[in-house]
Parts: sequence; C-alpha cells; structure tokens
Amino acid sequence: MKHFFLFLIFCLSSKFLIAQNDVRAFGVDTILWNENVSLHFSDFKAKPGRSFQGLTYSGLYLDMKKDNKKTQVFCYTVFISQKSFLKDSSDELLKHEQLHFDITELYARKMRQQISKISFQNEKNASLAIQKIYNSVTTALNKEQDAYDKETEHGINKAKQKQWIDSVHNQLNNLKIFAPVEIDIQ
Repeated sequence: MKHFFLFLIFCLSSKFLIAQNDVRAFGVDTILWNENVSLHFSDFKAKPGRSFQGLTYSGLYLDMKKDNKKTQVFCYTVFISQKSFLKDSSDELLKHEQLHFDITELYARKMRQQISKISFQNEKNASLAIQKIYNSVTTALNKEQDAYDKETEHGINKAKQKQWIDSVHNQLNNLKIFAPVEIDIQ
C-alpha cells in the first residue's frame, strides 16, 4: 500500500476555469475530497503492477484568481482514479487507502490555514509566499504518509490503523474551519 503525492499549481492565472467542486473540470477520473463521500473499489482504475497491494494517487491542486477587489487562492484535494489501484477487495485495504486521501486533505487544510494568515503586498509576494508554504507543507505531508505506512505496516497492524484513523479524523475536525477550498487573501 503506497501513496503517491501529486501537486499541481497554477498561480496567478487570469481566469479561474474550475468551478468549486466541479469534478468534470479536473477530468472524469478525478475525485475531489469530500467528508461525506468515501472512496469505493470502483474508484481504483489503474492496473496493479507493483509489489504493494494498493496505491492512492492523490495531491493538491492550487490556483489563484485576482480581480480588482480581492485575490482568492483555491486549494483542492484530488484523487486520480486512473493512477490508483487495489490488488484485492478487502475492506481493510480500502480503509487504509482512504486514509491516505484523508491525510492529503488534512495537509490541504494546514496549507489553507497558513495561507489565510498571510497578508500579501503584491502578486509576486503572494506567489513566493504560497510556494514557500507549499514546500513546507508538502515536505511534512510526504513524511506523514511514509510514517502512516510504516507504523501501520501498510494497514496490516489493525491497532495502529485504528489509532491513525482516529487521529487524522480528530485533526480534520479541529481544522474544519479550513475545509472550504477557497481562501480570500489581502
């Protein structure tokens, strides 16, 4: 069970073409993280070809929209079906891979929190600050994903898996204020 982290950033675009929560804009094989919707076996469409049992290909998609009145940053957590796979249909494996996706959302919220605290003087400062935040958050995210796989033995250790699920869900709840994908910045 492995997690692959994907990051897409398109800062300072003149038009933001993706409507909030419109998955079609990302592609038919992309799922946006939603606390009310879990991944299903059918969401994992890649052909298994690696030694591990599953792969969750998820990451962050960032965009920025600026008009005369305000600047907005959009931070989405995405799952790419065509690059994700499961070798078997055990509920435990699906729960393990779901938590990889949830961890990605947790770090998206941490990123949104950090971005929301910064006052930007101009577009160049905004882009540089966001890039610095991204570098810090994604480094921490990758370490967290690795720690999760290691500590849970890729989901085999049921007690550790339960601890991780509880911890991540508690942290998501504590950062619920940063669940909206849109961040208004000054």
